[in-house]
Amino acid sequence: MNTNTSIDLEILELQHQVELCFELAETFFNHKFQPSHCNFKQKGRAAGTAHLQKNELRFNHFMYQQDPVEFLNTVVPHEVAHIIVYQIYGTSVRPHGKEWQAVMKKVYQLSPNRTHTFDLPPTKNSYLYACTCRQHEFTKRRHSRAQKGVEYICKQCHSCLTFIKDMHQTESATSNDM
Repeated sequence: MNTNTSIDLEILELQHQVELCFELAETFFNHKFQPSHCNFKQKGRAAGTAHLQKNELRFNHFMYQQDPVEFLNTVVPHEVAHIIVYQIYGTSVRPHGKEWQAVMKKVYQLSPNRTHTFDLPPTKNSYLYACTCRQHEFTKRRHSRAQKGVEYICKQCHSCLTFIKDMHQTESATSNDM
């Protein structure tokens, strides 16, 4: 099975779970909701995001692959709950407020957790900065801002962060040392 076929099947599984979550909500509320489109466009630290105005659910393929069953049973209902709450209340409620928590508990019988336990994808370009108490890893965007003069301060020791080294160049240099 080639990679595209595998991803197509995974998207079908994802879409099926989204549909099941909408069906549960429709039964619970006795109301027809506008179903969302879903994809694997989510990158970075988030397992998923609900783009409310676009009625789109984005999921992180890297995290999905770690444990598809856990992902489908926790992340998908979490994001669908955001869409359900938005379609009922609009933007007048907090993202993880009591309405969202109630949907998680009463519709999906899940604990309303805001965080996931999946491993994060490796950063492509990271930059090491330091303060007086520890070291900090910056993304390319944050490093670029720091180089243009934006000052970052450690939340713990309140000292300015200073650039130490480009982790990508260091890794490339050490991996070619054979």
